[in-house]
Amino acid sequence: MHSKKNKWNQMFKAASTDLFPPFYLWVGVILLAIFTLVPFLYLFLSSLSLEVELINGHLIPHSPTLKNYIGLLTGSNAVMFLSALKNSIVVSVLVTLISIFVGVFAAYAFSRIKFPFRKTGLFVVLAVQIMPSISIITPLYILIRDGITLDIPFTGIVLFQTPPLLDSVWALIFSYTSFSLPYVVWLLAGYFQTIPKELEEASYVDGCNRFRTMFRIILPLSMPGIAATAIFAFLNAWDEFLFANAFTQTYASKTLPIMVAEFVGKHSIDWGSMTAGGFLASLPPVIISLFLYKYIIGGVMAGGVKE
Repeated sequence: MHSKKNKWNQMFKAASTDLFPPFYLWVGVILLAIFTLVPFLYLFLSSLSLEVELINGHLIPHSPTLKNYIGLLTGSNAVMFLSALKNSIVVSVLVTLISIFVGVFAAYAFSRIKFPFRKTGLFVVLAVQIMPSISIITPLYILIRDGITLDIPFTGIVLFQTPPLLDSVWALIFSYTSFSLPYVVWLLAGYFQTIPKELEEASYVDGCNRFRTMFRIILPLSMPGIAATAIFAFLNAWDEFLFANAFTQTYASKTLPIMVAEFVGKHSIDWGSMTAGGFLASLPPVIISLFLYKYIIGGVMAGGVKE
């Protein structure tokens, strides 16, 4: 009895290395879990409810049904849902691959190669990352509407030009990469800085050049950080709404967030399809987070270490 009382008292006493007593930490963890899981649970329960129950505000369905999912996955809704799902997958995967491919080389240069204004450039990358997306939506819209042109300044020589990209998946890929790439560069640069330079110096002694050192030493050791960064890039592209809403007009390019939002009409709301579509659209991020959380945590912790 006395030992139980001592254990209970220890729950309210903070150790010298603790910021808060264990009791308050557990209370915080429980509140955080409730705050995180209850909306997702409510979305799932709502997707199993009849529209009448949703309108009447029932939190728990009295007559659970799969009618909402059947209505979403059959008929005209099925065509729109599958098209939006395909677009979300294509855009998210390509944005992730492009950002990782370019970001690896840029992050390695920022973390290992000495050149003028290296740290200034890295902070410029950070500034671009934290810049509000809505502040660049107008110039991006004009650029995408008229087509992307690559030319030599002041010469009029056009090296490359695309047709207008508005209402296409390439408009989303281009615009998403504009905010995904700075994030990838910043996170991977921090991760590369955690790898001991002695390993690179040893490979130089063995006759490797910088590229062989990068591919044989740095990249294999950085795979957890690269995996975590790729996961974050994919999730950010999957959930993006602002650019997709501005740059898409038909289901040839609309993604899942736009499709779910369009169940809210001017004069009515399709509650059943909206909740079922929202739950299905949220499953990939949830599944990825559950199964790959170790990479996510490891990548964030390592990416936070800077020189």
